[in-house]
Amino acid sequence: MRTGVFLVFLGLAALHLRIAMQEQAEYSGTGDSEAMIAHLRSPFLLTWHARRLHLLQGKSAEAEGLFKRALSYNSYFIPAWLGLAEMKNDRGSKAESRAILDYVDRLSAGINRWRWEKALLTYQMGRYEILEKDLSWIVEKIPGASRQAALKMAFSLWPEPTELLRRVGQQNILHLFSYASQTKNIGTALAYWPQIEQMGVDAHRREVLVFLNALIQDGKLDQAAAIWKMYFNDGSLLYNGNFQKEPTHTAFDWRVGKPKGSTWRIESFGGKENFRAMRLHFSGTENIRYHHLSQIVPIRPGRKYQLTGQIRTSNLTTDQRPYLEVIGFQCTMPPARSEIVAERQPWTAFALPFAATEDCQAVQVRVRREPSTRLDNQLAGDLWLRDLAIEETGEQFSILDGGR
Repeated sequence: MRTGVFLVFLGLAALHLRIAMQEQAEYSGTGDSEAMIAHLRSPFLLTWHARRLHLLQGKSAEAEGLFKRALSYNSYFIPAWLGLAEMKNDRGSKAESRAILDYVDRLSAGINRWRWEKALLTYQMGRYEILEKDLSWIVEKIPGASRQAALKMAFSLWPEPTELLRRVGQQNILHLFSYASQTKNIGTALAYWPQIEQMGVDAHRREVLVFLNALIQDGKLDQAAAIWKMYFNDGSLLYNGNFQKEPTHTAFDWRVGKPKGSTWRIESFGGKENFRAMRLHFSGTENIRYHHLSQIVPIRPGRKYQLTGQIRTSNLTTDQRPYLEVIGFQCTMPPARSEIVAERQPWTAFALPFAATEDCQAVQVRVRREPSTRLDNQLAGDLWLRDLAIEETGEQFSILDGGR
């Protein structure tokens, strides 16, 4: 195996050396370069030189000769056929270029390699009947950058969701839905959502969470909240307040970051209570501005609520220690803030009341810490949270009534 790997790398090194020598010859003398090309038998190198002559130097006749030489050594070398078709098309030989492309289409059937290069040429030549087959194939069969590029082209060519699906194929609806969500194409994602729902949300949770996040960012909180409540929520307003599940960092779940000077993890505690808690650790190296543990919570507007839970701290430093905050999400609700936590305290229950204004469909719960202005301003220590919940008090609230 080692010998085989060595020989592969040796071959690649020889290939790079040969190309480098040819590049040097291009600069040192045209005659030397032409002499070297005249002795080439590699379809890859012949095609590479032919494309340079065609695209960079405009020497179509010489390029055509090299393309044909490459094909004489390997009649199935698709890049040479594609280069020849492109050159014929650029020179106005439309019938010949179409015939070559038709042949390449048959030759490349069922082959992934060079499919994207072929799609680009079919787009350039306006051969959309071949292009849509290629894009459909790439989206279905070739993951990674080629799939993303094919989706981008398909969305630009056929922006209407029904036509897009017809062109790219029903078998690719999940990829189309996922790309629409990633690129915030909300109209298309919503058009495909009923079919994704029929396919099963549990089987495609990652894609659906991206979709929900796109809806939230687009301000469609009511639609996002309805889907979340049906397929994800555990029945409470604040989700996963006991930290029994790992955060997904999206939609209406916990979002947790690790800014410089802090880390987080979920810890399990045994004994009689047997609970889990979120631990935030601060290293004492940064005067950190912290807001990196948060959750967006759908609520009913014009109501009073209470955030409850338990908090524990150990060896927290500086005059600016963390606190809890509830703010309006995409609305004008005034923030509700707790007192900063103590330097050291055992598990202690807390309650933070807040009121949602009439324009609030969601609030954001988060842990905050403001930078300190003192010399000893680097935050160190630990903070734990457990059993977080939001409860509606049953009281209505209106800013028009003076906040009563």
